[in-house]
Amino acid sequence: MKPSQTFHNPQYGHNCAQAVAYHNIQLFDNPNVVTVYKAYGGGRAEGGVCGALYAAMQACPQKAEIIKARFTERVGDWRCKEIKQTMKTPCTDCCDIADEVLNGVMSEK
Repeated sequence: MKPSQTFHNPQYGHNCAQAVAYHNIQLFDNPNVVTVYKAYGGGRAEGGVCGALYAAMQACPQKAEIIKARFTERVGDWRCKEIKQTMKTPCTDCCDIADEVLNGVMSEK
């Protein structure tokens, strides 16, 4: 299952940050991460960061800047508002791209 499949899915009700956190829950120390990340969807993450990207960066904080750079390379920006308005990238795509970038970075040695 991809993070985009739980995003705004009535069964899960996840926002973008929750979708990525849920899909990578094993990387977090907090079993309540999905509840915690409810506050970070829709451009409400620190500095207007895309919520999906924010969750990916928090899942692997030691490589957060690499994750941010690779996400930005693929999407065109790291800020939610700009991604939606200028890049016209759907939130579902951001969820899956953030997840792919996170997992790619995690698999590197």
